[in-house]
Amino acid sequence: MGLDVQSGTIRSARVALGGVGAQPWRSREAERVLTGAPPTEATFRAAAKAALQDARPREHNAYKVELAQNTLVRALQQVVGA
Repeated sequence: MGLDVQSGTIRSARVALGGVGAQPWRSREAERVLTGAPPTEATFRAAAKAALQDARPREHNAYKVELAQNTLVRALQQVVGA
């Protein structure tokens, strides 16, 4: 994961999710939400929602979608030092 933040705006973003499927995948949906936006919790939550919008959990692991979203938000906060 990487963010380029300048003057309070995310200029570019790279987001990859690992450990949530058979192989890591890059989330261009989350990157689109982040790019051009301020590095705020609301932005990060919107990006996390976008990243997992197509997730199809199984009957007994649906909780993992919320867990992955919260983990992504926290990771983004750490990247920007929030």
